[in-house]
This record gives sequence, C-alpha cells and structure tokens, in this order.
Amino acid sequence: MAVQFVICGINVTNISYVILFTDLHKQYTYLASVLDARVTAAHLYQADALTLKDLQSIQSLQDRPVEAAEMLLNIIIEQPDAVYLRFLDALKDTKQQHIYERLVEDGYKGE
Repeated sequence: MAVQFVICGINVTNISYVILFTDLHKQYTYLASVLDARVTAAHLYQADALTLKDLQSIQSLQDRPVEAAEMLLNIIIEQPDAVYLRFLDALKDTKQQHIYERLVEDGYKGE
C-alpha cells in the first residue's frame, strides 16, 4: 500500500512529489513573477508534457503574465515527476537559466 500525503489539499503518493511540491511552493512567488509562462508552456506542449487545453489556457493570459505563471506552476505541481524534469529542461532551453539554477541549487532535481 502506498503512503499518501495531503499537501494543500493535493493528494500525493510519491515522496519525490512531496519534495517537488515543497521546492515549487517555496519558490512560488518568485517563479510567478519571473517565469515566462507562455514560452515555457509552448515548449512543454512540444515535449508532450502539457495538453493543448492547458497550453491554450496559459496562452490566453498574455496580458496577465503572473496569472499565466501561476496557472502553469499549478499544472506542473499536479503532474508526474517526468513533467517537472521537462519543466527544468524547458527553463534551460528557453533562456531562463537563472530560474533553473535557483530551483536546482538546493532543491529537487528528479529521480
């Protein structure tokens, strides 16, 4: 039987998700203010890590970049570990290395 954690109302069954959630939650305000969500979401969609519906929802927030970033982060938090790893790759590939470095400096780098 898997151990289940509940964090902020989200059921989590894998300890790596707990670590991931904690990292993103700690950095949430910073990420929401600096993340280029539209570019990152497009990259994640091309990598099959985001649905078309999610991409379109994020892209529709072009005049509200913080809200778009929050939406993307909330999606990533609820996804499997592999999506987080693709998110890290997307940050590097979309010239957001400073965000990537901040996340992996002391945080979770995936299994």
